[in-house]
Amino acid sequence: MQIINWFQDASWEQKIVLGGVAFFISATWNIRDESWNISIYDSSENPIIVGRKLTLNVDLLRPVHTENKPQGRLFAIAIANDVEEITRDNMGSEIELVFAGYDEVL
Repeated sequence: MQIINWFQDASWEQKIVLGGVAFFISATWNIRDESWNISIYDSSENPIIVGRKLTLNVDLLRPVHTENKPQGRLFAIAIANDVEEITRDNMGSEIELVFAGYDEVL
């Protein structure tokens, strides 16, 4: 299982390796909806996920049916017991974005 480094800026992007393959990930805080939106692109900058709302315990990759997607599951999980929703400030502290390759998923 891999924890994705989360930045506190309202908008950021980074290159990451998931399952041995390079991807670009970006996150943007939506002020109006008070939610984080995630986008993932392959190494050639082809979109895999664009502007998907980050929700606790929901696999962001499940509805994606392209061959270039990361081979595993990507989800936000609470690491603090009393957290019930994602906020602007609790990502990367009370909630982590986690990738688990298919060989790790039960």
